[in-house]
Amino acid sequence: MEGLIALTQGWMVRVDPWWYPLRRGYRWQARPAGRAGRWRYAGRSLRTPRGQVCVAMARVILGCQDVDTGEVLRPGKVGLWEMPDLATQRIDLREQNLFLGTSEDILRHRRKQQKGASSQYIGVAYHPKKQCWQAYVRVQGRLSMVGQFASEQEAAQARDQRVLGLGLSPMV
Repeated sequence: MEGLIALTQGWMVRVDPWWYPLRRGYRWQARPAGRAGRWRYAGRSLRTPRGQVCVAMARVILGCQDVDTGEVLRPGKVGLWEMPDLATQRIDLREQNLFLGTSEDILRHRRKQQKGASSQYIGVAYHPKKQCWQAYVRVQGRLSMVGQFASEQEAAQARDQRVLGLGLSPMV
């Protein structure tokens, strides 16, 4: 079972069942993020003696920020394995979809911004002739094929497992 928390502007956040009762009592907003504010994240504003502070729900879930004071408990950036869905206006903040990393890690894993990119994931591409998704990883400067998959998500997961099996960061 999962919990859905309503945000402003018609957006919703999906959280794990154990987080739902702890987070639904707060007023969360769909705050703009990314290039030209296309993406959204769940946040709330607090007035503190230091001024306005923004508390991000993803940082609270990973234990990086206090929900009531806005105090940073653990430094680092929070990223999503799966980006917010613009069509359904949903953000997946279940723990399995969150990771803690550096700014560089986050940027490497975000959706590809260039035109013509076939996949939203690093190391995954669609092969039109074979009509499948191919996953690959770069090891010591050489491209290594992970496999061919029916879905983009399967290919991304298989690639991440291969990278972790090689002892590398999933962001490479």
